[in-house]
Amino acid sequence: MDPLPSPQPHANVVTIVILSRGKSGLSRCITRYLVTMAAADLLVIITDVILVRINDYYFPTTFLLITSVCSFLIALMRTVTDISVWFTNAFTFDRFVTICCQKLRTKYCTEKTASLVIGTVCLLFCIKNMAWFFTFEPYITIDNVPWGWHEKPEYYTVTAWVAFGWINRSLTPLLPIFLILLLNALTVGYNLAASRVRTRLMGSKNDVNHNDPEMENRRKSIILLFAISGNFILLWMTYVIYF
Repeated sequence: MDPLPSPQPHANVVTIVILSRGKSGLSRCITRYLVTMAAADLLVIITDVILVRINDYYFPTTFLLITSVCSFLIALMRTVTDISVWFTNAFTFDRFVTICCQKLRTKYCTEKTASLVIGTVCLLFCIKNMAWFFTFEPYITIDNVPWGWHEKPEYYTVTAWVAFGWINRSLTPLLPIFLILLLNALTVGYNLAASRVRTRLMGSKNDVNHNDPEMENRRKSIILLFAISGNFILLWMTYVIYF
């Protein structure tokens, strides 16, 4: 039971187009993360909603229901879901570094680092989810053609497969939710402490709120961070409760 994203791929396409033009007023680092997050969410909609669920429910006799194709689609769906989740974590960590780690910010919060992180996440989860291809067996065989899929019995009994199942659930979404909550808490705590210090230094709280560019930039970063993080947690909360 995975959370279904809102089936509005046109919104993701528009987001990708607008951000890719580079005229949104955001840094290139943030833009790179947001574009890849929107692209990953679009792929989740295509694989999970269209190719797997809608096809399974309404077109049960297409070639997509051949067992090998099903196994590939499930592996692909798991991969893009993991990538989408961990892109959100990567973005959250980038904002944490930007706001809380002034010395590290200039080296880490760059477009080059963002590209490296994105590439690494994609590679790792592509490798990890190859195992899904070997998890399933045919539901039925007709004229020597295997159709449908279900988990092999060993998936629930062999220690290695049981461990794989727990690792999969831990990596998506239990650990990401914990990390997002932790990083957001640290970010808010740091920002409140920094705000109090700057208030004392500048002598007036109103001056800090209205005339301090640094605090204004932090406020905008936190609003963007909370909007994305809050949406992520709400979408995955049903899965966590169900689990």
